[in-house]
Amino acid sequence: MSSVSKPARAALIGCGMIADEYAATLAGSSTITLSGCADIRDDAARAFARRHHIPRVATVAELLDPAVTDIAVILTPPASHADVTHAAIRAGVPGIYVEKPLATSPGQAHALTRAASHAGVLLNAAPDTILGAPTQAAYAAITGGLLGDVIAASASYLSSGPERWHPGPEPFHAADAGPLADMGPYYLASLTYLLGRIEGIIGAVTATRPMRTIATGPRAGQVFIACAPTHVTAVLRTETCIPITFTASFDAAGTRAPHLEIHGSKATMVLPDPNFHVGDVLIRQANDRHWKQLQPAEPAVTPVGRGMGVLELADRLCGTRRHLACTGEAAAHVTSIIDAIYRAATPGSITAVGVSLMPGRSDP
Repeated sequence: MSSVSKPARAALIGCGMIADEYAATLAGSSTITLSGCADIRDDAARAFARRHHIPRVATVAELLDPAVTDIAVILTPPASHADVTHAAIRAGVPGIYVEKPLATSPGQAHALTRAASHAGVLLNAAPDTILGAPTQAAYAAITGGLLGDVIAASASYLSSGPERWHPGPEPFHAADAGPLADMGPYYLASLTYLLGRIEGIIGAVTATRPMRTIATGPRAGQVFIACAPTHVTAVLRTETCIPITFTASFDAAGTRAPHLEIHGSKATMVLPDPNFHVGDVLIRQANDRHWKQLQPAEPAVTPVGRGMGVLELADRLCGTRRHLACTGEAAAHVTSIIDAIYRAATPGSITAVGVSLMPGRSDP
């Protein structure tokens, strides 16, 4: 692993909506300097650079150069993640951070982790919400024995679909997207971070409403077809035999189900939406009628927001952090879980999750 001096030079590749959130977080840290950006649309890259005071707009190839870039932050569409990440690995960029999903198939994802390991570069990937205070507080509660023995968990993402708020929702319903691939990584990353690897799955999927109507923007009223399953239910089993129920849906009118709920022999804990880095964690002890707020934890890195995983990676490259939470191996495992849920969607089947290089959990 190459040694990097602070502040680490980060180049953002892809200047869409999510890049603005990354830039805002990274600009607030002394660990990172935003050194360059690139986008397939040159005008978008130049406008992005002006908004965030980034000194250099260049091509992807020019930015994937360890002489000018310490961390490549890949924020391009998912279908291009594998190609751009492989290019960064071949170029020898010391650190690479990829927005979720790491790749669109387990084979691609695990090939990236192997290539990065062989090349001696560090590969991190979203989601980084596990670095926020809620998941850190939950991790401390579990490892500290506050819940007793963990016996079960549940996770629920239930919505009526992105077409109700997004003016161009078709990519969310593409064959490699849907509620499971789009939102599932946030839930699955939290579950595996807190409870360990998943090794067995029972799954069921359906396309309840394949015809969807755009509700907002200049194309409001237009109808399109959802190509991915719109409602997914799975029962997951960790390698320590903890059962987890998980539902991801674009078909629900509403819900009162907790986003994440973990049951132990001494207490039950409820976590906030894992799509965000903040929120209250509630706990109810056995024989107690009332829910109480768990003592807040410090986030693993600051500032808080999308891009915390890049800051974690920068700390590791600069020698101020030993362990990483948002590893490429963890992201590849999540990709394998999503694939296994789809493969398990045959009635009565139990599917083993594909090979994973995800190490045991460690404190960030």
